[in-house]
Amino acid sequence: MSDSIRDVMASAFDKILPIPKTPRVYRAPPPPKPVSWVPSGSMKNDTYVKRLRDFAQEIRAIDARKTKRIKYSSRGWCYLLEGLGLIDKGEFSKAQRAINDCRKLGFLPITFVAADQDLTRRFAGIHEAADPADRIKKLKEDIEGMLENLPSFTTDYWQDEEYYLMVCCEKGDIRNLFKPVCDEYHVPVVSTKGWYPILLRGHIANLSRKAEERGLKPVLLLFYDHDPAGIKITETFMKGLYDVSGGTGWEPWNLEIYRFGLNAKDVDEYGLMWIDNLKTGGGRESRDWGYIEKHGRRKCESNALFRNDETLEAGERICRDAIEKYYGKDALERFKEKEKKAKEKLGAVYDDPLWDDFSEKIDELIETISEEPEKEEEEESLESEKTFDVEIFRRKAYDSLYYGSCPKCGTDFDYDEEDVGRTVRCRHCNTPMKLVRAKEEETI
Repeated sequence: MSDSIRDVMASAFDKILPIPKTPRVYRAPPPPKPVSWVPSGSMKNDTYVKRLRDFAQEIRAIDARKTKRIKYSSRGWCYLLEGLGLIDKGEFSKAQRAINDCRKLGFLPITFVAADQDLTRRFAGIHEAADPADRIKKLKEDIEGMLENLPSFTTDYWQDEEYYLMVCCEKGDIRNLFKPVCDEYHVPVVSTKGWYPILLRGHIANLSRKAEERGLKPVLLLFYDHDPAGIKITETFMKGLYDVSGGTGWEPWNLEIYRFGLNAKDVDEYGLMWIDNLKTGGGRESRDWGYIEKHGRRKCESNALFRNDETLEAGERICRDAIEKYYGKDALERFKEKEKKAKEKLGAVYDDPLWDDFSEKIDELIETISEEPEKEEEEESLESEKTFDVEIFRRKAYDSLYYGSCPKCGTDFDYDEEDVGRTVRCRHCNTPMKLVRAKEEETI
């Protein structure tokens, strides 16, 4: 065979049966991404709705285990779930959306999260016909409450004091956390929900003026996010008060402003979560070079205190320490002593037989105007109070909780083993249910 024929045949075989010069390497496909604990999707998707139902049950179980009975915002819930290791900081938006979808579908109560502080977003002027007996009972309770709190109402806690404190915080969650502590010391507390509005600055001016007229030094305690915006708000608060001095007729030259949080040392000391970016609410990256040089490209929201019970207690302690920095460690004892003296001056009020006569007459009046329900109403009430037998089951053999759903509204629930056999009410629609253990418990 000539060389030319050999070359032609070799060329043909190369085209028909190409032999790669280097062996091909076949790689296995990457493993599927693990399914997130937080469901995501559309409420039109049945799988998403089913996952939301399970998600809501776990959220309810976590809520039942909380020792601090304080309502969280949906953002506050994200920090709690992050503290439990169930989500990471990249899943906050998804978790907020899932919680709100559960509220829309009735898997969680519509009032599950903290209420919006903006009263203009709530109906005013609602009228409902009331039972006269109920209204008179309420009058009696109001009188009893007034007598109980009269010493506090009439006590001048600021007599012979040096300071008058006010607390401003950025977030509504933080206001709710601090309010019980502030109430102990009779310190007014407010949430600015971001930058300080003009009307709030007017309130601060009014309170400060009254304090100065009594010889007290006004002090404004601030608690804002540890981020460029939060730092800037606290640094410019004094200027903001001077800006409205023409309208308020008061200048803050004697006012002391003290930022007591959230500070970097608090974040590190209590293991709060740093977020490794400086994105603003609008999604843009902050370019505050002074902040970046001092703290780096990281921030911490004050809601991070909602991570667990320990951080909540830390938040309360931070607030208490800030107040006692000015009022002193003995402030509560001092205030109680003033209240005791005020009560002693009210001896004639409490000794007056008017209150015993009032209570007796009110009880007689309530008994007189109370009407017996008609037979039809009684039957309707009995029907509405019908108790339903509801089968409950454990999802796993080692699970300590029993699960079921309300026969009327379909709301899912969970109860402890000690609740089996008891009659309880649906947490959503108040229907009486007798919890009966399923004959064959479902296991997964």
